[in-house]
Amino acid sequence: MSTSTVRKNQDYGFNNPLQDVVPLPILARRAPIATDIRYPIGQQWINTAANTVYYLTSVVAGAATWTVNAIGASLTVATSLTAGTTVASGTTITAGTSLGVTTTAVIGTGLTVTTGNATLSNGNLVFGTAGNKILSTSVAAVAAAGANSFGLVTLVGGTVTVTTTAVTAASLIYIWRQTVGATGAAATGNLSVGTITAGVSFVINAWSATDATALQASDVSRIGWMIVN
Repeated sequence: MSTSTVRKNQDYGFNNPLQDVVPLPILARRAPIATDIRYPIGQQWINTAANTVYYLTSVVAGAATWTVNAIGASLTVATSLTAGTTVASGTTITAGTSLGVTTTAVIGTGLTVTTGNATLSNGNLVFGTAGNKILSTSVAAVAAAGANSFGLVTLVGGTVTVTTTAVTAASLIYIWRQTVGATGAAATGNLSVGTITAGVSFVINAWSATDATALQASDVSRIGWMIVN
């Protein structure tokens, strides 16, 4: 239980008989409620049982609004950041469904989205500095790619099947010859994407330069691939 009356905190000074000072925080083993109104705007309330800090931000029609500021907690964003919001360096943002930034969010150091998506509803992903790049901690280096969206595979007899749950029937699949591998002086084929099985796999083929229905069996190049959904 915590009680108080609305009054200015004052102290004696040399130049003025009384000077306004910051009110002391209220310590209580509960959170403040709407009827806790007998405090000045800006009053700090600490719920010692939950390790949570509140600030009195308004009193309207006899009801108090206390704004919570959880100690050490992540910033939870239900849907979007308000345009022009500045987020402190190193803040972890937990998005309820997706993180949509209305106009501009200034991130001091890093932005971590632990659930949901980081969504650009209107605008572009811009790499504004030389050396910026796409980084991934999990790049598939074999045909069994798990849930990866990009990786490297080796053709066997001019073909390879990449198994990944990331692929859909509507996926755009980019492929390129990373190296010729052990192909050496033998002929290489023309690369194309073959059969796609949604949620399971897709095929990469290297076709003969003279017959687009025949695989170039001598082509055992290393092929890079990336899925865009």
